[in-house]
Amino acid sequence: MIDQSARSDNSPPPDGSGPPVESYARILARPALLVVTLLGIGFWQFKPKVEAPKVAPTIALAASTPEPEVAPPAPSQPVAKPPRRPTPPAPVIDQAAVAQAEASLDQASRERARAEARLAEAEHALQAATLQAAKDQAESRSIASRVKDPSSRIASVTTKGGFLKGERDRLKNELAAIERVPQPKSKALMARSAVAKPTDGTEYHFQVRDDRVAFIDLDRLVEMVKTDARLRLRGGNARGRIAATVGPVGPFSLRYELGRALPMGLSEEGNVRETSYNLLGWEIVADSGSYGDTFESSRSNSSNYGRAIRQLTPGRDTITMWIYPNGFPLYRKLRDDLHARGFLVAARPLPEGTSIRGSPSGSVSAGQ
Repeated sequence: MIDQSARSDNSPPPDGSGPPVESYARILARPALLVVTLLGIGFWQFKPKVEAPKVAPTIALAASTPEPEVAPPAPSQPVAKPPRRPTPPAPVIDQAAVAQAEASLDQASRERARAEARLAEAEHALQAATLQAAKDQAESRSIASRVKDPSSRIASVTTKGGFLKGERDRLKNELAAIERVPQPKSKALMARSAVAKPTDGTEYHFQVRDDRVAFIDLDRLVEMVKTDARLRLRGGNARGRIAATVGPVGPFSLRYELGRALPMGLSEEGNVRETSYNLLGWEIVADSGSYGDTFESSRSNSSNYGRAIRQLTPGRDTITMWIYPNGFPLYRKLRDDLHARGFLVAARPLPEGTSIRGSPSGSVSAGQ
C-alpha cells in the first residue's frame, strides 16, 4: 500500500488514472482564504482612502482549480464642492414710483385732515342741535304749563286793564278842565316890516350841501383873479375878453371872465390912452367828493367852519349861505346858532346842478 501523504500536492497518481486528489492542507486553506477576502473587502469599504494591502496566497492551490482574482480597490474620488452662488446685484430704486407714493401719502393725509375737520364740525353741529332741542323742549314744557293754567295771565291783564281805564278817566277829566279855561284874547303884531334887510358890511360865503357846510374864501380867490389878470394883460394874451380859472383855495376854485371896457380917453397923438377891463362874472367850481364839516364837527373851534366864524364880528359882518335842496336841515341848525351869537345870516337857495355865480349886476344879499 502506497502512502499517499508522501506525494506532492500536484503529482498525479502513479498509474495515471483517476482525478487528481487534493491535499488536506488545501481543503483547509479555502475557508481561511474566503475569510481573508471578505475582511479585505470590508476594510476597503469603510476606509476608502487607505489602499488595501495585497494578500498573497500562502497556500498553493492545485493547478486545475483557478484561484479567484481580487479586484483592486477603486481610487478614492475627491468630494466636489458646490459652486458658489454669484452675489445678487444691488436693487435699483424707482424715483418716480417713490415720488408718486409720497404724493399719494400727502393726498391721503390731507383727505384725512379734511375728514377730521368735517367730523369735528358735525360733532359741533350735533352738540348745538342737542342744546337747541333741549331748549325747545324746555320752552314747550313751559308753554304747555302756561296754557294749562292761564289764570295768572288773565289776572295780570285784568289788573293792567283796570289801571289803563283809570288813567283814561283821569285824562278825560283834565281835558274837560282845560276846555273850561277861558282862552286869551288875540294880540295884533306890533311890527309888520320885513325881517330881512340888505347887508352893508363884509359878506362871507358858505356852501351848505349834503348835510355839510364849507367856507368859500372868496376874498383870496378874488386876489388871485387880480394877479392872474395882470399877468395875462402884460403877456399880451388878452383879445377883448379874458376867461380863466384860479385856485383852488380849500375845495373851491374860481372861474372868472373879464371884458374890455370903453376907452378912458385919447392921447396927444390920437391913440387910446388907457384900456381897462371889467369883471363880467365869476363862478365857484367845487371839487368832486365829500368835503366840509357836519354840524357836530362844526361846533369845534379847530374845524374850518369854526376858524372862519371866529374871524367874523357879530352885528357887522354878514354870513351868506348858498343852500342846495339836501342842505336845509343843516342850514336851520346853523342859522339858529348864528342868530344866538348875534350874526346876520343871508340865505340863497340853489337848485341841484346849479353852481354858485356872481356878477356886478347881481342882487345884494339880505340878512336876517
